[in-house]
Amino acid sequence: MKRNIKYYVTGNVGILLLTWLLYAIGNAITIPYFSIYLKMLGANAVDIGLTYSVSIIVQLITIIPGGYLTDTLGRRSSIVMGTWLITATSFLMVIAPNWQLLAVFYALNMAAAFYQPALLAILIDSLPRERYASGILITSILPQVPWLILPPIGGFLINEYGLLGIRLAYLISSIISVIVAVIRQFTIKETLGNRTSKISLREFLHSYYQLGNVAHLPNDLLITYLSALLVSIAVMPINTLLSIYVVYKLGLSTIYWGYLTSLSYAAYILIGIFLAFYVDRYRSKLLILGVIINVVGSAIGLIENVYSTIGYLLMLQIGTQLIMTAIQSELGNRIGINQRGHGMSLLIIFQLIGQIIGSYVTGELYRVTTESLFLIPLVLSLTLMIIINLGRRINYAGNMN
Repeated sequence: MKRNIKYYVTGNVGILLLTWLLYAIGNAITIPYFSIYLKMLGANAVDIGLTYSVSIIVQLITIIPGGYLTDTLGRRSSIVMGTWLITATSFLMVIAPNWQLLAVFYALNMAAAFYQPALLAILIDSLPRERYASGILITSILPQVPWLILPPIGGFLINEYGLLGIRLAYLISSIISVIVAVIRQFTIKETLGNRTSKISLREFLHSYYQLGNVAHLPNDLLITYLSALLVSIAVMPINTLLSIYVVYKLGLSTIYWGYLTSLSYAAYILIGIFLAFYVDRYRSKLLILGVIINVVGSAIGLIENVYSTIGYLLMLQIGTQLIMTAIQSELGNRIGINQRGHGMSLLIIFQLIGQIIGSYVTGELYRVTTESLFLIPLVLSLTLMIIINLGRRINYAGNMN
């Protein structure tokens, strides 16, 4: 058991686990209330949806060359540079005077996350091949521990101090980001051996054409990236407007929304830890299992009460995490270390495109009916199930030939 644990708590993997855990402390008291922060500054549902969409578009613009930087400058340089930029923009979000400027600062914060391909690449670089699935799942699950107890604190600050309370929460989060930046600056080790210190402007700009290569991908890889696109659309109702639905439709206070979030994460973490012991053995079945869980969770949400909303939130967290674990481990297995930044960048691009579509569609459909929060992931999860089955038949037919 101790030999198994060492893979996840030492070296780069341990540093990522620690810094993601620290980030989660700040995120747990801010992220559940970002939509409410916008609303308190005057934004409506469409404004909130557009804020997420525009911010994700901005991040997409920077993520595309992020893969190039990951495979040239290296993982470490990209991570350190991006972490400091995120820290600087986090402090701007504390002082936003209106929702428009808050949206701008949020977009800049998202743009600073160009180094996400480097994080995924260095994680997989630092794991043994046979530990890809469990390593990805553990480093996704364990950093969520602060979500067990801290979301109600953010709700309390808002409930007691209003706008000042949420600004205080973002200030705390920004200070934590400074600590993360310092840790990564002095502890992250490079894993790319043939990196270069020179950046070619031509290659940098050429990275924007990488989406054109999607048409030439093997069918199974194309389905893998398409799965990431669809699941990213499906999860956006939770990320954008579920807090608005719970507080303003179900009538719960921000404190109770915090408790609800903590409760769902508690179950999510316990189930995730249990699954971590089996995911390496059953990695081929993770994708379809995650989709089935999302279908059931979305159907439960249609009941539209507090208990069904808890079930919906929990099941979509678990299902989505299983899907993304399957996708990331498959890409890590298929893509060599020198192209891993490019491959992970392409994955994040598909995810961001899905988030752009999902946040806008969620904002528009929510005005028509609140049931759209549950119908969107239900329809898309059923669609993904069909695509996965068709893909397996195509691959089987190809192998027979």
